[in-house]
Amino acid sequence: MINRIVGGLVLVLLVSLSGTAFAAEKMTRDEYKAKLAEYTQREQQATQDIATLEGQISELKAQLAALNSDITDLDRTVLSKVGAQDPSIQAFGRQLDSLLDQLEGLMALAPEVLLQRRGELMEIEEQVAELKISKISTLPKMKAKLDRLDEMIGQLKARIAQPVTVDYMVMRGDNLWNIAKKDDIYADPYMWPRLYRANKEQIEDPDLIFPDQKLAIPFGVAENQYLVTRGDFLFQIAAEVYNDPGKWHKIYEANKEQIVEPHLLFPAQVLEIPSN
Repeated sequence: MINRIVGGLVLVLLVSLSGTAFAAEKMTRDEYKAKLAEYTQREQQATQDIATLEGQISELKAQLAALNSDITDLDRTVLSKVGAQDPSIQAFGRQLDSLLDQLEGLMALAPEVLLQRRGELMEIEEQVAELKISKISTLPKMKAKLDRLDEMIGQLKARIAQPVTVDYMVMRGDNLWNIAKKDDIYADPYMWPRLYRANKEQIEDPDLIFPDQKLAIPFGVAENQYLVTRGDFLFQIAAEVYNDPGKWHKIYEANKEQIVEPHLLFPAQVLEIPSN
């Protein structure tokens, strides 16, 4: 880089001097001397600037060498605390890369397909949690990959939380209980009332559906709603959404029409959640 700077300055000086020589016949001697003195001064200033730049470059190189040395020492310290050999670290990194690839694939799916594969996302989240227990996860490169995994998992969970409806064609032998029980639907037979409520216009009796009926399968709820599942109670829901179980009464007041008793909820109920 320095050679380029010097070469450029010399070229400019030669071109300028050539132009001056060409025009010297039209200049007075004093004007020529003044120009020559000006260019000489500029050359000297350029030489000084080059020397200054070279000094700064040397200083930066020294700082970079010191920084690389510190990084090397830090890596050695971390590796000694991790107590793992290179093959184990490389295998750990490959495992993280594989999970990243899986999440990239899920990110590319349509919302309804993603909802049907939410079990895969939950398995990946569990694997990530287990990998974080390892001391290898504290290595800077591994930490960066784990942070990216957490970010992608959060994005996918947010997409799954958005309400989406897909179609389901009833087959011979189906009933709402068994449909809700399917792994790619709710994986919980007690969620059958949600199917019934979503298809009331075509289902007169929840115990009676017919082959080739097209049912709407709702997934997720709106941001200000909560889908009740088995084992839910108002105080537990309040603890989750408000971080304060004592605010359960706010949810009760907003949903009196569908809550018979404050301590009695049913799976598949969709509760409105008032702002905190």
